[in-house]
Amino acid sequence: MKRDLDPDSRGAITLNGLSRRLGRTREQLMQRWIAETSEQGAHTADADSGQGLTGCFAYMLAEVCASLLVADSDPSLDHVAIAQPGRFWPDDWRVTDLFRNMDLMQRFLKHEIRAYFGPVAASVDVHMRAHDVVERTFRAMIENAIEAHMQRQAAEVAAAQDSLHTALTALKLTEERLRVATSAAGIGIFEWCGASRQGVWENRRMYEITGQPEERGPLTETEFMTSVVHPDDVELLRSHFQSRRISGEPVHVAFRLHRVIDRALRTVEMFGYLRPPVHQDDYTFIGSLCDVTERADAEAKLRDADRRKDIFLATLAHELRNPLAPVRNAAHLLGHSAGADSAKREWLRNVIERQTGHLSHLIDDLLDVSRITTGKIVLKREVFDIRLALDHALEITMPAALQRHHDIVRLPLEHPVYVHGDQARITQTFSNLLDNAIKYTDEGGRIVVCATLVGQEVCVSVSDTGTGISDDALPHVFDLFVQGSCHGEPSRGGLGIGLSVCKTLTEMHGGTIAARSAGKNRGSEFEIRLPVCQGRDQDAKDGAEAGLPASDRLRVLIVDDNSDAAVSLAMILDAHDVRTAHSGEDALQIAAAFEPQIVFLDLGLPGISGYEVARRLRDHQAAGKRLEIVAVSGYGQPEDVAHSAEAGCDAHLVKPVDIEELLAIIRRITGENPDLGRQSSG
Repeated sequence: MKRDLDPDSRGAITLNGLSRRLGRTREQLMQRWIAETSEQGAHTADADSGQGLTGCFAYMLAEVCASLLVADSDPSLDHVAIAQPGRFWPDDWRVTDLFRNMDLMQRFLKHEIRAYFGPVAASVDVHMRAHDVVERTFRAMIENAIEAHMQRQAAEVAAAQDSLHTALTALKLTEERLRVATSAAGIGIFEWCGASRQGVWENRRMYEITGQPEERGPLTETEFMTSVVHPDDVELLRSHFQSRRISGEPVHVAFRLHRVIDRALRTVEMFGYLRPPVHQDDYTFIGSLCDVTERADAEAKLRDADRRKDIFLATLAHELRNPLAPVRNAAHLLGHSAGADSAKREWLRNVIERQTGHLSHLIDDLLDVSRITTGKIVLKREVFDIRLALDHALEITMPAALQRHHDIVRLPLEHPVYVHGDQARITQTFSNLLDNAIKYTDEGGRIVVCATLVGQEVCVSVSDTGTGISDDALPHVFDLFVQGSCHGEPSRGGLGIGLSVCKTLTEMHGGTIAARSAGKNRGSEFEIRLPVCQGRDQDAKDGAEAGLPASDRLRVLIVDDNSDAAVSLAMILDAHDVRTAHSGEDALQIAAAFEPQIVFLDLGLPGISGYEVARRLRDHQAAGKRLEIVAVSGYGQPEDVAHSAEAGCDAHLVKPVDIEELLAIIRRITGENPDLGRQSSG
């Protein structure tokens, strides 16, 4: 084959000429090189990517040609600079791919150069220099490719680190959100390893719920089952776990446990998932635990209330039917006994009267419960001797006690003891206690009624030798609709609301009520304590103040639309000259003629309000005359006191009025001016 030496313009064989030669025959060289490298198994990339052997050959050949031109123009230059750095290594090539392909191409080009120069002696130096340029060019390309690869890897590592940092930040944020959410919800989280039965991890709330000290680490599954779960619930929990391991369904079960640190009984709810095991026992359980004790207690109370409601309705139906039967029978007899003698007709009348009275009593009890639960019960307060209420209660219940042949023992107060309250309601309270003792004491029993004065309280107790109350039932004895169950036996009549009414009425009077029992069939005792009129001599009603000298007697006007309240207060102050009025108009008329020195003024009057009465009294107050106006109101907030002061009131008392506070005002006025009574006579 004839060689085309392609001499330059000077007729010499040069590197420039070699470069042009390689450039002109690039396509033919490329085809031969690709065929040769394919036979040797060199790496080839996707043809569409432009980064395979074809692309690499063109880039590398262009670099060799450029280096030959530079070396030809400056023979002394021993450095090769890459014209297109970073263009020789496709992304899918490994380092071994690069070396293999560059080595093949370098050998291929050297072969072409040898073929180009041939045995021409004059071209030996140029020939050697061409080989040197090619070697240095390929070495520079390899170095450049490795540097580009390292830069690319560094960029990938940096990007991976950024992604890792972003992922870690997101993970920490998610963990923090989960921690805050579980903490706010009061949820304990834990993990158990099935193979080792060990506790892997649990959060702080889990330690708090189980009472496990944190320094001991998480509870193992075995410890949890044997020492924490309530013994009666262990089998429930284990069977639930076993069934969920088989079915793959989530765990959801409620049970009781004893806290490790204090053995307190709590009700908890567990949710969780069992990861499928690789081996038979190699499961993992991740779960949550929530303390639902309060909810469980509320549900139990609701169920109990619902049960007691059903019992109450059944009892009510029974109690209503009982008196209706004799009433209906008596009515039938009356209708068919026109010629009956008077004794029989009187007996029938008594039956109807007695049974309708019983019905009336039942209805009154129901109305009391309705008023109490809606907050609409109103006390008509007055000052009275507590002995009167107790005597009346005994009088009401004595027929029932005699019918059952009970022995009633009275240990009464020797002297009057006055309380400020609703006499009818306190009588009702004592009567309910006596009725309860009579019903739950077998015939021929003994009931003791004792009244004593203990400090500033009067104590009235009713004890019996009856069925008694169990320890479990004692805390519930004052609950609504609780009756015979508290005494450990069926109900003996009634609706189970009497003791609840007693408790409410006692507390409305500022008192307390308590129940005690030594147990079943050992009797019971109920005790009521009520505050007496504070600081008041109990014999005051016998006229201790009636002997006041004339100079200490005041003209007192009491204004209250509640006549009972006005009259009872007038009775307390009967040592003075007292007038009462029940409206604003009456108060102004009486004051004009009576010229009171002190007015106890109810602010909530109908018609002319108490505020307006106070203002008019001040407007018409005579010069040199002293007038003390004391506001009496059910409202006692600072703004209420300020409002009454603006109207002209000197003091503000809150209902129910503290009698000692009222008397202190009287004593203050008489003490400031002993001649106050004589001063008004002019």
